[in-house]
Amino acid sequence: MGTPQFAVPALQLLSEKGYQPVLCVTQPDKPQGRKQRLTAPVLKQKAQELGIAVFQPENINSRESLERIRYERPDLIVTAAYGGYIGRELRRLPKKGAVNIHPSLLPAWRGATPVNASLWAGDKITGVTIFRLVAKMDAGPVLSQSSYHILEEDNYSTLLVKLADQGASDLLELISRFENDSVVEIAQDEKLVSICHKLEKDDLQIDWHNQAEQIYNQVRALAEKPGAATSFRNKPVKIIAVRRSGVKTAANPGSVIEVIKNQGILLATGNEQILITKVQPAGKKVMTGYDFNLGARIVNGEKFGAEDENK
Repeated sequence: MGTPQFAVPALQLLSEKGYQPVLCVTQPDKPQGRKQRLTAPVLKQKAQELGIAVFQPENINSRESLERIRYERPDLIVTAAYGGYIGRELRRLPKKGAVNIHPSLLPAWRGATPVNASLWAGDKITGVTIFRLVAKMDAGPVLSQSSYHILEEDNYSTLLVKLADQGASDLLELISRFENDSVVEIAQDEKLVSICHKLEKDDLQIDWHNQAEQIYNQVRALAEKPGAATSFRNKPVKIIAVRRSGVKTAANPGSVIEVIKNQGILLATGNEQILITKVQPAGKKVMTGYDFNLGARIVNGEKFGAEDENK
């Protein structure tokens, strides 16, 4: 059970290693893009490619849904970013119950945006937890957990891919333990819980008065999508990658200090200079900061961010 790309590696690896699921449950097709074309979830597309039956209920806990899943007599339900609440009757339907692949080291970062939250907080280590589903969100006993040391070059998009792949490998190992009846359940420590929330529009906006480290963490936590937002010459632009310089500055936050050839745009923050290395202007592809300058002809002292954003 899953919907976005995060769920695909687990489905594919199960199929490759002889554990092809009897059923793939995903969200209904939804309109996407400017033309609002009805589009299938990526997990559905992968399931069809692998020859796996697909079920897309509006209500996963309805009597009809439960009967459809019960018909398959499943041993185990695996969820990965499914996008819906799994009720008690459904959790208890399989012989081995229901488990979830979660991209954080639970009980850290329970919730909808664990990868974003970990990067935004400046965590050095994250990982993957597979836990048994219970009524409370992300609170079930841990069945498997593996760590990953976050690299300087990691951002939301790259880290999510790495954790999805790790989760798929961990799931295979866990299934072998289910087969050997050697699964150990470890209760989560409620004293160590941290919660992450869905991103709101205001979360995307960069405040250049913040310290360089805060901005750096925000940018990588949102890159490449949805992207940290600002504006330049009253037009929206997303900041996709920045580098910290460690050089103090008293310049007005958001103002351009210098354009460095083949490197990017050096900007003032609340405490240090920061180098913008990748941007995405509205309606255009991601480009280097220096390439953006070649078209914009940026002048030292110009401001990123509207005046009211930088007060």
